[in-house]
Amino acid sequence: MKKHTYTILLALGLMMVSSCNRLDIAGMVINRSDTEERVAEWLDWDAQNEPIVINNVPDNYTFYSCSDIHLNDDKTRFADYITKERNDLHAAFSIVAGDIANESGERPFILADSAMMFDRTIHLKNDPCFPIIGNHDVYFDCADYYKQYFHTSTYTVTVITHSGYKDLFIFLDSGNGTHGRRQLDWLEEQLSHRTDYRYCFVISHNWLFRTTYNYTTTPAANLPEEEQYAFMDLMSHNAVDMVIMGHFHYRDSKTFAGVKYVMTDNLNESKEAPSYLVVSCADKITYEYRLLYDE
Repeated sequence: MKKHTYTILLALGLMMVSSCNRLDIAGMVINRSDTEERVAEWLDWDAQNEPIVINNVPDNYTFYSCSDIHLNDDKTRFADYITKERNDLHAAFSIVAGDIANESGERPFILADSAMMFDRTIHLKNDPCFPIIGNHDVYFDCADYYKQYFHTSTYTVTVITHSGYKDLFIFLDSGNGTHGRRQLDWLEEQLSHRTDYRYCFVISHNWLFRTTYNYTTTPAANLPEEEQYAFMDLMSHNAVDMVIMGHFHYRDSKTFAGVKYVMTDNLNESKEAPSYLVVSCADKITYEYRLLYDE
């Protein structure tokens, strides 16, 4: 009887905290956004808008990627990341591989949107930034805000270089710890055109490999095993060059069946030495991690 009383009190406590705290504890326990429904919305938006194509890019170019910016009230680090990319004459665009929010409500997306705005006083060029949704953006009940500001999380970007090389970037929604049937079918369709491109990159939030620092799971920690195997087989079968992910706030990289999987660490305010990923596309693909601030 006493055990049940404690359980009830705990549940009531969580409800009270979630009702008066922007961290929305209940939203971490009860997922109120469905993958299949979101993907249908993303693809509907894509169908009504022109595909994203970046033209006239040098044959040798770079792009930046970060993840887990977890915005609360301070956009400084994310804004500095955007500025570094836009002031790099070799860079073409930047990526945010999920987890824009760190709390419920619209504010994280207002901050992210303002950090992405072009400022001619500090930016040399107005390169785009391409985000995807992460688990925090889902279980803090922020999917509608993500949609309002960024429209889609299942889409492609094509880069066309001066010499006519084409590189394909495929962005995915794994916010619920699954890509879902419809999105995987869509992904397979995109990859059926892989031979039309020089390089192919896939960007998804949830890191696939269990290691010593992520041995536990949360409702959105790892893909179901069957889906993980199918996803990785799809990557290898279609000669995807690199899969970029985040989620666990550590740097890591693995090569599996010819595909390079790379994880960025977190760029939020709690990181002592925040870093981001810089990928170079030339005669071959290379990458490095760079500190946001010199030590």
